[in-house]
Amino acid sequence: QHAKRVVSAVDDVEALLAGPEPVAAIVAPSFPAEFIDLDYHSVVGTFRALGFSSVHEVAFGAELVALEYQRLVAKHTDQLWIATTCPAVVGYVERYYPDLTSSLAPIVSPMIATARLLRREQPGRHVVFIGPCIAKKRETVSRDLAGEVDHALTFAEVRTMIARRGLDPQ
Repeated sequence: QHAKRVVSAVDDVEALLAGPEPVAAIVAPSFPAEFIDLDYHSVVGTFRALGFSSVHEVAFGAELVALEYQRLVAKHTDQLWIATTCPAVVGYVERYYPDLTSSLAPIVSPMIATARLLRREQPGRHVVFIGPCIAKKRETVSRDLAGEVDHALTFAEVRTMIARRGLDPQ
């Protein structure tokens, strides 16, 4: 019935890219599976051609987060934790199993960790996540993480931006 629709961030991101502040793209580690016909350099070059001042892999944030999980588990050996790397899982627990929210690990997602690192490096920089998951859109506006990442784009939205600009990633 078309009752649900993914809210597009394309226009908002294009407005950021047209502005004076730098905008970093942080890209999900799954990008090679989306852009199977392109090598790494072509993907990065395409994002730069869209106007992103820099392009970073969220895989680095995943490494930082993995270290935090290692510390957490070593410190609290008697507790079981629910990983908070996925906003869909966090939302599911909060909505349907609120009695388990105390088991949600107090660790941000790799997306948030990457954004925090970049903002610490260059205050005033905008950060846009690019990946396959629409749940990341909700994470960017969640009450305790709002403002950490300016917007989240799906790969489909990025392809829309590429087409609008008439870019040829090859």
